[in-house]
Amino acid sequence: KTPSGKTMEKRHGSTGSLKVTDQVNENEGRPKIVRTFSSSFLSEFLSEEVKPCKRRRDVDDILTKLDGGSKTVLVRVDFNVPKGPDGSISDDSRIRGALPTIKRIISAEGCNAVLVSHMGRPKLVQCGGEGADEEREKLSLRLAAERLSFLLEGLPVEFAPDCIGPVADAAVAALPENGGAVLVLENLRFYKEEEKNDPEFARALAKNADIYINDAFGTAHRAHASVTGVPALLPPDMCGIGKLVKSEISYLDFSNVGSNSSITAVIGGSKVSTKLPVIKGLLDVVDILVLGGGLAFTFLKAAGCNIGNSLLEEELIDTAKELMEAAKSKNKRLILPVDARCSQSFPSSPMEESETRLFDTVPGVGDGIEDGWMGLDVGPKTVELFRTILVGTTKLVLNGPMGVFEVSPFDQGTMGLVDILEDLTVSGTVTVVGGGDSVAAVEQAGKSSAMSYISTGGGATLELLSGVDLPGVAAIGKVDC
Repeated sequence: KTPSGKTMEKRHGSTGSLKVTDQVNENEGRPKIVRTFSSSFLSEFLSEEVKPCKRRRDVDDILTKLDGGSKTVLVRVDFNVPKGPDGSISDDSRIRGALPTIKRIISAEGCNAVLVSHMGRPKLVQCGGEGADEEREKLSLRLAAERLSFLLEGLPVEFAPDCIGPVADAAVAALPENGGAVLVLENLRFYKEEEKNDPEFARALAKNADIYINDAFGTAHRAHASVTGVPALLPPDMCGIGKLVKSEISYLDFSNVGSNSSITAVIGGSKVSTKLPVIKGLLDVVDILVLGGGLAFTFLKAAGCNIGNSLLEEELIDTAKELMEAAKSKNKRLILPVDARCSQSFPSSPMEESETRLFDTVPGVGDGIEDGWMGLDVGPKTVELFRTILVGTTKLVLNGPMGVFEVSPFDQGTMGLVDILEDLTVSGTVTVVGGGDSVAAVEQAGKSSAMSYISTGGGATLELLSGVDLPGVAAIGKVDC
């Protein structure tokens, strides 16, 4: 293959000087293919520019080159897990996501894993106001440490009730010299200095660390002390990304896809303003951009379609027009819904289909959505349009639902799209789902396992899709591929 990914035979076919000879190996009885290339072909092949391949240093790069001795590995994880009314952890998927990195560290000779994370927004603890003690207990990482021990099949996980200072230092010092131990430090955000990227706080975190690993993709877009401050204080060759962050980058970064790939992004959600940077950034990297959900109505209005009482950000109509023109100038396909399922009011409970109406939303065809009706989901024609245009896509990312999927029958568009993604995955398309609502929709359909990858990030996912360098990733040096 050439550096651009095309086969030598395909490129050489234009010159007509490829010679293929079949020979039989008498000992093995298998055909042996001998290919002879002309000097002109080889000159063309070798002259093609080869760009150096770089990637972020990861946990394996560091651990495989250690020279022995006891090492403390400080790992920024995302244990900001949801809790139920009784205070118990209701979803431990973020803890599970960190397991491969944790297991890799404690399996390395002499390495102990010291985990740091935030939990919620402990404003009362930070300012020391009334109710601080209750908030401290509610947002402690002690339960996360206990759940981690369970997920590590009973391996003891130590917990320190502070993340810096004498208590934390003593807990780190007590870890075994031969490694294999896990320690969870208390909530980073109990200190306001964490979010301010305070240098002294970063130094207090880094003082006991020999190695730093960032495996918290959900906070990689925040320039906080534990995200960017700590790696700036340690040797660059001792700082890397964890396995979870590496996977997220691999699936969400479209900058290194092959020239023969067909990339599609399906962006939903309620507001254009929330997804505007993503839409702008994606127009540079995708071949097809599909817009749905509430944000699509601002684009439909900009295209000249009547949208009735549907959600509209009037101040962004001109921006929507500019984005549609930009898509044309860049030879990108920007797809809008061709019909919508509508209601005369926002539903507080499930509705019968007979209480809703379908309106075509193709500009210049029909009257659009009548006044007094609001679009709350894409219609069946749009779902079939999705099915048609997504055929042949090699990589697809979904961020945001197509409608008010929490309430029937306005879930049909999103569920129909999820079914299409399932079929595409089976046919070989890499399907990536990112963003809280879209992940919830896939889980509601019971098809999380049918997707290629479920992203753990919220804001980080959006920023990476928009082409922004995430501070937590940029803080890690690059190595040759």
